[in-house]
Amino acid sequence: MADKPKDEKQVMSRSGKDGWGAENIPYPSGVALIQTRWDLCTGCGTCEMACSMKHFGVIHRELSRVRIYRYLLPIPKSVQNVCCQCSEKERECEKACPQDPPVIHYDKEKFHMVVDQDRCLGSSCGQCQEACPAHVPLFYPPEADYPLVCDLCETNGERRPQCVEVCPNYALEYMAPQFPQHLERIHPDQKAEYLSKRLYPLPKDRLQIPPEELFKEEK
Repeated sequence: MADKPKDEKQVMSRSGKDGWGAENIPYPSGVALIQTRWDLCTGCGTCEMACSMKHFGVIHRELSRVRIYRYLLPIPKSVQNVCCQCSEKERECEKACPQDPPVIHYDKEKFHMVVDQDRCLGSSCGQCQEACPAHVPLFYPPEADYPLVCDLCETNGERRPQCVEVCPNYALEYMAPQFPQHLERIHPDQKAEYLSKRLYPLPKDRLQIPPEELFKEEK
């Protein structure tokens, strides 16, 4: 029996299989970032495995450029943390680097942050990590004593973030900037606090939290 012709509107997924889901959204060709969906993350760690395998050929959380942080809010909840390829004015890591030119910087041709490993002062410096609001640059001196920041899994100009492709819950999206990046440029602890207020907004001493207090800055 001849194969049934495919619907012309159906598209091929990134995995090479027919499908209709979010996996079929084409990857952007220009400036883009990995958008995290905190509400969808289950903390499985598959993204960390894929990242360390891509860059080092081993499964090792400390070598992953995307990290999962787990909290009790009061039930277990996980949030992702990964470089959001900040705009030029917001690249605090690049501004903080004591080397000239900066060891960590944005490559306008590759559309992602890059690190000059040979000139990096390593974890003994760590100023890029301290300057980043999200605490993204991470070091693992036994294997990689330089800032591990997302390079979008770029190979010869092709960017296919493995963490995005393997996430079973679509909690990571590779997309052109559409939302304010300051939502990504915050520490994982702050992300967890925001989630706590959104998911569990009823303290014992009151029935509800006024909207103006939901994201009120701490003094």
